[in-house]
Amino acid sequence: MVTEIFFKEFHTPNNGIFLRIKDSLIKTRSKFQEIWVVETEGFGKMLLLDGKVMLTEEDEHIYHEMITHPGLSLLPEGMRVLVIGGGDGGTVREVLKHNPASVTLVEIDELVIEVSKKFFPSLAGSFNDPRVKIIIGDGVKFVKEAKDSGFDAIVIDSTDPEGPALALFSMEFYRAAKKILTQNSFIVTQSESPFYNKQFIVELLKNLKSEFRYVKNYIASVPTYPAIWSFTYASDSLELDVPPKRKISPTKYYHPNMGLDTTKEIVDEVFGCS
Repeated sequence: MVTEIFFKEFHTPNNGIFLRIKDSLIKTRSKFQEIWVVETEGFGKMLLLDGKVMLTEEDEHIYHEMITHPGLSLLPEGMRVLVIGGGDGGTVREVLKHNPASVTLVEIDELVIEVSKKFFPSLAGSFNDPRVKIIIGDGVKFVKEAKDSGFDAIVIDSTDPEGPALALFSMEFYRAAKKILTQNSFIVTQSESPFYNKQFIVELLKNLKSEFRYVKNYIASVPTYPAIWSFTYASDSLELDVPPKRKISPTKYYHPNMGLDTTKEIVDEVFGCS
């Protein structure tokens, strides 16, 4: 008799996702979290942190393209980009498609990078690019102490807003981040699911509106994430709804003419329109 193994992640006490596991490739613990890589049926290798899905080979491109391309397409080539988190390398891989002058990655957990290099080379191979500088440390601390005010974009590729990652969603952090941006620049962050985390997103948008001229929440469908997933963009100078300056290639999900929308409930509550 063959025993089948399934991974389950509950999004609420009553529902979630499950995936059939073919093999467990590594399960280890850093000083910050449990890191687990498994081989799944249908979604390829999957990275989990503390039991939560971070990415799968089959659908990671959706998240990584959508957190990077909408904003970076508004900038000319040669930009300087700061990535907070993103130790798997997927966000850096997509940033490099914009021909930046430099990419600085600040990742708190060095073991995530090492595991990703071994098991996800199509993502973490981006770290071999000479324009990429990796700093192992706390992203919040880095931003607060940064002397450089020359970043054209800050991409916050964090885990869920809990524990140490919660500070990455605070107004104190966003104010500090704003100080190290250039004049024509933006911040973008992953911002959870509008279906399950509506009130969190509403408060995030309201807070960002108090600091930035242009604020927009937009969504994408990532099959292994809870319901639909959202990203939040903020800038004082660049409106996200204008046509992009450049076309990016190759992409699998993002295209420059796609609509960048959020749910009507969030639009009504934050922006006061129907």
